[in-house]
Amino acid sequence: MTAKKLVMFDFDGVIADSWCGQVPVFVETLQAHGLHDRATSAVFRDLMDSNWFEGLARAGLPDHVVSEMEEAWAELTPELFSGMPEVIERLAGDHVVLVITSSATSDVRRALEASGVRGVADVMGGDIESSKTLKTRAARRRYGGSLEPWYVCDTVGDVVEAKAAGATVVGAAWGWHGEERLLRSRPEWIARRQFDLLDLLQE
Repeated sequence: MTAKKLVMFDFDGVIADSWCGQVPVFVETLQAHGLHDRATSAVFRDLMDSNWFEGLARAGLPDHVVSEMEEAWAELTPELFSGMPEVIERLAGDHVVLVITSSATSDVRRALEASGVRGVADVMGGDIESSKTLKTRAARRRYGGSLEPWYVCDTVGDVVEAKAAGATVVGAAWGWHGEERLLRSRPEWIARRQFDLLDLLQE
C-alpha cells in the first residue's frame, strides 16, 4: 500500500473529549495562585486563538503555575469522542496518520493506548517542540514531501499554524472553538461529525 496523504490530528478537542477535565484544573490552579482575573473558561478558550504556549506567555502565567497545571492534567485520562478510534484506524489503512499536539507526548500515547486506538504512526507533543508549524514541517520531511499534508484541528490558533506549514486544514466543529469561531481563520473544510472525516480524507 502506498500512502496518499499525511493526516495529522490535534488531540484535545478533536480526538479526546478533554474540555471538562482540563478546564476545572486550569481554573482551580489559577485561583490557588491568586490569578482570579484569568481563572475562567473564557480565558482558557481564548488562549487557543494563537499558539498555546505563546498564549500562556501573553497571559502572563508564571512557569511554575503552568507546570503545576500540566502535572494535574497528566493525571487525567480523557475519554475519546465517539467514533474517533474507528476513524483513525480506517484512515491509517490508506494514509500516514500522526498526532501533533500541545499536550505531552507520553500523556497522549497513554490515552490512545487506554482506548485501544490503532494506526497512529507517531505522536509529536508540546514537550518535543512548542510550535505546531515546526512540527508539521518536520513531519512532512520525515514522512515524505510527496504526501498531501492535512491537519485536523479545533482551534483558531491551530488553523493558523497548520496553514503556515502548508497543510490543508479541516476544522472539527465538535471541538473547543466550534464551527463559527473556526471559520474566522478560514480552514479549507469543516467536519461537523467525526465520520465526516472519512468522506473528506478518503477522496
